[in-house]
Amino acid sequence: MANLVFSIFLVLCVLVIKSEARNRPPLITDDNNRMRNKAADLPLAIGEIYPESEMELQSECVFGNEVRELGSQWIPNLGVPFGILYCMKCECVPFQRKRRVVAKVQCRNIQKECPEPTCSEPVLKKGRCCKTCPGDTNNPDNIQDIDIIPQHSLDDDEKTTKHYAALLTGRSSLVLKNDYLRLSPNERNRNKIIATGRFTFHKKNLHYSFIFSDRAQRPRSLQFIDNEGNILEEFTLLAQGAPLGFYQKTTRKVCGSWKRIPRPYRRLMKQEKMYVALVWGTKDFTEFTISGLITKYNLLSKEMFSSLMEPAANSDPDVMNGSGGTAFISVSTAINPSIYISVIFNGLFGIDQIADVPLNITLYLDKKKIVQKQVIVKKPSNELNLVETSAILENQEMRALTRGKLGIGIHSVKNPVNMRLYGHIVSKASCEIFQTLLASNSEHGLTGMGWFYMTNEGNLNYNVQVDNLKTEIPNSVTLTDLTTKRRTELEDLTPYFEGGWANGTIDRISPKFLEPFYSGNIGINISIEKTSTVVKGKLVSKLVADARNSKAPILLKRENYTLPPTAVGLAWISVDHDCHIHYDISLSGLGFNNRKLDLILELLPMLAPGAPVIRKHLDSFIGNQVENSPVEGLSKEELGRLDTGVGIIKIMEDKSILLSATVTQLQVPFGCRPPYNADNNVPPLLFDKNDDPPSIDCFYEGKFYQEEAQWTSSRDPCTMCFCQNGKEKCDTMTCPEPDCDERLRVKAPGECCPSCPSKSFLPETQSRRNLPHTCLFNGKHHTKGSKFHPFLIPTGFDTCTECVCDPVFMEIKCVRNRNERSCCKNCSRQDFDVNESYPADEMPVRNPNLGRKQEKTTKSADQIMKEGGCRNLNNPHKPHENGSEYFPYIDSLGFYKCVTCKCNRGNQTCKRNPCDKAACEKMFKARKNKKLQTGEHCCSVKDCRRFKHKKNHRSTVPTS
Repeated sequence: MANLVFSIFLVLCVLVIKSEARNRPPLITDDNNRMRNKAADLPLAIGEIYPESEMELQSECVFGNEVRELGSQWIPNLGVPFGILYCMKCECVPFQRKRRVVAKVQCRNIQKECPEPTCSEPVLKKGRCCKTCPGDTNNPDNIQDIDIIPQHSLDDDEKTTKHYAALLTGRSSLVLKNDYLRLSPNERNRNKIIATGRFTFHKKNLHYSFIFSDRAQRPRSLQFIDNEGNILEEFTLLAQGAPLGFYQKTTRKVCGSWKRIPRPYRRLMKQEKMYVALVWGTKDFTEFTISGLITKYNLLSKEMFSSLMEPAANSDPDVMNGSGGTAFISVSTAINPSIYISVIFNGLFGIDQIADVPLNITLYLDKKKIVQKQVIVKKPSNELNLVETSAILENQEMRALTRGKLGIGIHSVKNPVNMRLYGHIVSKASCEIFQTLLASNSEHGLTGMGWFYMTNEGNLNYNVQVDNLKTEIPNSVTLTDLTTKRRTELEDLTPYFEGGWANGTIDRISPKFLEPFYSGNIGINISIEKTSTVVKGKLVSKLVADARNSKAPILLKRENYTLPPTAVGLAWISVDHDCHIHYDISLSGLGFNNRKLDLILELLPMLAPGAPVIRKHLDSFIGNQVENSPVEGLSKEELGRLDTGVGIIKIMEDKSILLSATVTQLQVPFGCRPPYNADNNVPPLLFDKNDDPPSIDCFYEGKFYQEEAQWTSSRDPCTMCFCQNGKEKCDTMTCPEPDCDERLRVKAPGECCPSCPSKSFLPETQSRRNLPHTCLFNGKHHTKGSKFHPFLIPTGFDTCTECVCDPVFMEIKCVRNRNERSCCKNCSRQDFDVNESYPADEMPVRNPNLGRKQEKTTKSADQIMKEGGCRNLNNPHKPHENGSEYFPYIDSLGFYKCVTCKCNRGNQTCKRNPCDKAACEKMFKARKNKKLQTGEHCCSVKDCRRFKHKKNHRSTVPTS
C-alpha cells in the first residue's frame, strides 16, 4: 500500500512538472527572466535530476504556496483527495551545478526506515507513519514541520548583526572562474571601476545598496558567492524592458533585496565568509567583474554620509591598479560640530610595509585642506584595511559637508603622491526613503502622507499630500525636531504648499536637520487655524527595494465611516521583470491592531458601468503593516489590466471595505505587457494559446455589457443592440405599415413607429379594472395599438414578425408573415431558400435530438459553467451544458424555433434553421390541423412546395 501511495505521489509530481514546464531558460543562461522556483519544477525523488534548462538559480524551495528554507524538512500535504502523506518526507536541499548552488525539493518514502518495535503490541499513533512502543523516540517520521519561512519575523542574527558593507575592487581575494579571467590583466577592468555596497537585514530579507564609479554603466547582474567560489544567489540588475525605479534613476544607485535569505547563508555572512560581485557585459559575454568581502561594521548604523574613494588623478596607475576605498561618515552638532570618519581601503602599502604603517586622512573644501589626521595601520592587508578618526569642524565647513562640497582623501606618508585615494563626500550610500502617514486631531477627517529622500548632492526631495482640503489653507507646513520638548522648527514648506500638495527640493539643508532625520525624529506639522486643526506625522526610514521601487506611494482613504476619522493607509506597489507584484502597506488610526485583515486587488479594463472585474486576494495579515510578494506571478490577463486598465487596492475585514485607493503610476515591465489590441475599444483579456478563450464582455457607448445581454442605444432609442462573443451587434427598427390612412396616423411619445388611433371595446364594468396603460416587451413600454417588429438575437429586428399592443387587454400579440422572401431584411438567400437541384434525401436534416426532453442532469449550475457551459437567460439556475443545442427564448414568443443555438466552451453561436424535409412536413401537418403558431414553424408554403409535390407524386405510384 505504501509503495502504491509513493508511486501515485511521484506520478502526481511528474504531472505537475509537465504542466508547469518553463518556456524560458533561467538566469544562468538567460538574464531576461528569473522566475520563482517551484517545488513542482524540481526533482522530487532521490537521484531524479532534470535538464539544466529546467533548473533555476534559487536559494529557497516553494512547495505548493509555502516557501521552504534551505535545509528544512516537512511532511507533504497534497490536498484532496490524497491529504497528508505521513510516510513521505520532503527536504529542501542544496544542489551543486557547476559553480551554482540551487535549492531543490527531494521527497522519499520513509516507511522502510521505521525501526523494529521493541514491544509485542506497537501502536500507530495519529499523524505518524511508524508503529511505536511506549518510550520510543528515535523514529524517522518524527518531523517538526516548523520550517515554513515566516514573512514578518525577526531572528537572533538580525537583532545582533544588522549592518554590513563591502568594498568591490580588483584586489579581492576571491578567485572567480568567469570568462573574464581569460583576458589579460589590463583588459579585465580597463576603466579601473570600483564600487561599494551596504547591506541591512530586515525581516529575514537582506537589503543591498551599491554606488559605483561615475564612468561605469549600470552593472548587468549581482552575485553572492561563498569563499569557495560557488554562486549562492544571482540577481539581474539590467533586464531588457524592465523599468528602473524612480529612486534608482535619480541617485544612480543599485537597490534591491535578497528575499528570505537561508539560515546557512546568514551564518556565512556573520562569519564574514561571503563575497559579493558585480558583473558588467551582456548575457553572452562577461566584460569584467569586481568583487569584495562582506564585512560587519557596527558604525554603519550611524552613517550619514558616504564616499567612494578611487586612485587620485596624479597617482601612479601601475602602483594603484585595482585599489580603492570607501568611507562612512557621521556628524554630531550637540556641543561642538564634530565629524566621525571610518575608511576601508586597499592599495596604499609598499612591499616592505608589513606593520605600523602611517597614513594621512584629509578633508578638502574647494581642493583646500581643512583637516588632516594621521592614523596607524598595525597589520596591513592586501584586500581590506579599516582606519577611524574624528575632527571638529567649523560651522561653515559643516554646512559645506551637508551640501556635498567636501572631499576626502587618504594617502601614504611614505609615498604621498603615487599612493593616494580620493573621493567626494555624498549622501549615505544606502537606498533609503523616509515616509509618514498624516492624520488630524479633529473630526474633520483630514489625512495624508509624505515621503522624502536625499539626493547624492545633499538635497532633500520632499512630497507631502493632504486629502480632503477643500477651502482650508494651512497657516504653516513645517518639519520639526522631535528629539526635544521644544519641537524646534527646522524647515518651512508653507510657501510651496498648494492644492493639497507640497513638492520640491531643499538644496540648503541645515546640519542640525540630518541627525534627527536619519534617527527617525523628524515630524511634519500642518496647522489650519480656521478650523483649529493640526495634521501630524513622523518620518520613518524605509529601505528601497521591491514594492518601494515604484515612482510614488498611493494614499489609502477611508471607505468605512465607522472607523475613526484618523484611519489612513499608504501603499507601495510595483511589478518586477519576472512579472511578480510586490506590495508594502502601512496603516494607521484604525482603532485596533489585532484583527485579521485582507489585502484585495481589483482589476478593471477601465472605470465604466458594468466593467468586468478581476478580484485577486493578495494577502491576509494582522496588524498595521504587511510587505510581501505572492509566490505565483500575475497572469497575462491581470498584467493587461494593470498596464492599460485600472487597479483598485482594498483593505477589507470580512466583507467590509475599510480603506481603498486607485492604483496609479504603476510601470509594468515591457516583457510582461500583453500585445495591445484596440478591438472593442478596451484592453484585451488575453489567454494562452493552449487555453480556451474566456468570455469577453462588450464595451459600447461608455458602458460594459455581459455576453448575451441586449440594450437600447443611448443615442438612438430606436436602435437595439446585443452582445455576442465579445462584439456588439446593433440594428435600427424598421416600422410595420399601419392599417389606417396616413392622415390618421399618430406617433406617441417614446414610440419609434406611428400607429392608428384605437378605441377600447371593454364594457364599463371591465374598463374599470386595474389594467396597465402600456404593454411591456423586452423591457420596453409600448402604447396601446402601437405596432412593432420584435428584436430577436441573433438577427436583430425580425421584420417577418409583427407585434401589436392589444388596446383591449393591453397584451402583446404577435403574428408571423409566411412570405419571408419579401419581409426578412437581415436574412440571406441561404437562410430560407433551398437549392432546387438538391435531392430531397440529401438535404441537411436537423439534429433529431434537438428539442427533445433532455435527461435530467445531476450537475450543479456552477459546475456546468465551469465546464464551459452557457448562461440560460430564460432560467439562470439551469445553464446550457457545453456542446448542447437549444432554441433561444424570446419574451412573449416563447422558444424561438426558427433559430438554433449551440453552446461551445462558454460561447453561444446561433444560426437560422434550414427548411428541410422534416421541418416542412411538420409545418404541413400543423397547417392542416390549423395549429400553426407564431415562431413554431419557420418555413413558408412556397419554401416547402417541392417537398409537397414529391410527396403527392409518390402517393400515386401503385403498390405491389
